[in-house]
Amino acid sequence: MTSRPSFSRPRSSRGVSLIELMVGVAIGLIGVVAIFQAVSVWTKHTQTTSSGGDAQVAGTLALFNIERDLKLAGHGFGRAASSVMGCNVQVTVPGVINLRPVEIVASGPVGSPDTINVFYGDSSFFVEEGTFLNSTANTKKLPRRGGYRQGDLAVVAGVVAASAPPACQLIEITDDTDPNGWVAHTPGGAYVNFYTASAAVATFNTASSPAYGIGKIYNLGPTPRYDVWRIDNNRVLSRSDLISGAPAAQIADGVINMKAEYGYDANGDGRITNVEWVAALPIGADWTRVLAIRVAVLVRSRQFERNGDPAASGTAAITPTAANPRYFATPGPARNFLMNNVDGGADGFGDADADPNNWRYYRYRVYERVIPLRNMLWGIYG
Repeated sequence: MTSRPSFSRPRSSRGVSLIELMVGVAIGLIGVVAIFQAVSVWTKHTQTTSSGGDAQVAGTLALFNIERDLKLAGHGFGRAASSVMGCNVQVTVPGVINLRPVEIVASGPVGSPDTINVFYGDSSFFVEEGTFLNSTANTKKLPRRGGYRQGDLAVVAGVVAASAPPACQLIEITDDTDPNGWVAHTPGGAYVNFYTASAAVATFNTASSPAYGIGKIYNLGPTPRYDVWRIDNNRVLSRSDLISGAPAAQIADGVINMKAEYGYDANGDGRITNVEWVAALPIGADWTRVLAIRVAVLVRSRQFERNGDPAASGTAAITPTAANPRYFATPGPARNFLMNNVDGGADGFGDADADPNNWRYYRYRVYERVIPLRNMLWGIYG
């Protein structure tokens, strides 16, 4: 009997069940959530790092430019006598400036931003104290006229009376060709500017000035500066020149406060000790003893942040009230910057108020520097 080979029939194919599909989708969703969580954390750290880098750049730029200006302070009049230094200089534009290398102007409550005024010349020919022996309303007779050029601006400090302070005025030299040593400062007169070799019209001379018998003169060159450093719009460090009248230049964004103090050599020993750093000079101070300035700028990052571990700190603020930024640790305890809302309004929030206008939800850095006034040092000890 012949046997036939047996053939096994294949099992029927099975599809993916609904339960298996749902399990797969759940696993995929868990993976997506984990990826998004990782991306969120990475983005937060990236933004924090980026905003911190921006703040560091802003603080560095701010101090670099302020330091550069202060190192030039007093150029052209650093050797002025104590009786002359600090006098009010009459100027056609903007009206009155002070013959001081630097002046700190406090504004508002304690801890609010200061304004710093810096005055210096740029003469390349003559920066020593000069003397004039005689004068008329629009001329001055100098024993040595070398170094003065047509187009230079100069401060004249005339002796009114032996016991009276000198009368100071900014003049624009329009002529230096008189064979007897006179220089002219004719108001509104046309002349040829030495530096541009082109026609110019005097804009800094008054119609007449007192005919002082004798006095001092300080050559400031063709483009002296009286720079005003201040905080604009609660977030921008700006600089404007009152003499040229140029629009204010924005130097660094993110700078929200600036504080400064004089290094005043009260005892005349040539050194500034901790107790000689003062926010305001005493009445009748000798401006020739201002030997240095220290400056602190406060920079805020642009990133709104919550504290990563509110339970550990008891607050969600990244910079709680207790960590209010400070400046100038010596002498004595450090002072606190006055902190306002981000929009500049008075602080009305607490540590737990997670509002973008709350200053506590941003990071801060303080940059400080001590800047010697080298033109004053050279003028006194040179």
